[in-house]
Amino acid sequence: MYYGGNNHGSIVEIHEDWYIFYHRHTNGDAFNRQGCIERISFDEHGLISQVEMTSCGVNRGPLVGKGEYPAYLACNLFAKDDQMYTGGFGGGAWLDSRFPKITQDGRDGDEEVGYIANMVDSATAGFKYFNCDGIRQVTVKVRGYCNGEFEIKTAWDGPVLGTIPVHFTNEWKKYTADITVPDGKQALYLTYRGAGGASLASFTLA
Repeated sequence: MYYGGNNHGSIVEIHEDWYIFYHRHTNGDAFNRQGCIERISFDEHGLISQVEMTSCGVNRGPLVGKGEYPAYLACNLFAKDDQMYTGGFGGGAWLDSRFPKITQDGRDGDEEVGYIANMVDSATAGFKYFNCDGIRQVTVKVRGYCNGEFEIKTAWDGPVLGTIPVHFTNEWKKYTADITVPDGKQALYLTYRGAGGASLASFTLA
């Protein structure tokens, strides 16, 4: 993630609905970008309501609260340390390992799936929203030099619903814990606590 970069936003009408298109920076620099889209709504006075960044895109509602989702769908990504620029501008270090970022193995066009790297202590990935119904188990797919746990929450500053211990592995490995997520429309936040840094490929709700 390149936190201080532009997003080149634009607004387009498609079949009488309005959408905002934007991008965010990936791979830790200002020149790799991931396209995003959100639907625009209007209040009773015809004014544009604040558009919220979500993981839903044009789904017109929460994602299904079952199955496996790739980590690159995160709409919030942050750690305890603040830094406006983490790339080659503004004094930040190129590909700074202190901060989580969406990245990939290989080059654009390869079949490698993107993931979140540098999930160091306090790093949090947020996903909005899911239509949760009877979720009793959460699985994370992780690799990296890490020894800690992922906290599962429905708000970035909310109570911890449960934790998933993870350990060092240089190959992708799945870790599962019995965690109950409240029913209804919920956000999901995964916060890493521990030593080293993990890479997060996906999570599964069951």
